[in-house]
Amino acid sequence: MRAQSKPFVVEIKTSRRTDRSKEKSIWGNLDLSAVAQEVADDVPLSAAPVIADAKSAR
Repeated sequence: MRAQSKPFVVEIKTSRRTDRSKEKSIWGNLDLSAVAQEVADDVPLSAAPVIADAKSAR
């Protein structure tokens, strides 16, 4: 006859690592369109670059 094995309990411990799937972006809650609008408002019109049409530059 086989010898009986001792009963045992398996404990599942919580991981100390944070869940990587929920990692936030380095930009956070930054609204880039609002930042772009603020920069555009701060730049004086005389300092604004003049963009030439590609067809007229030829």
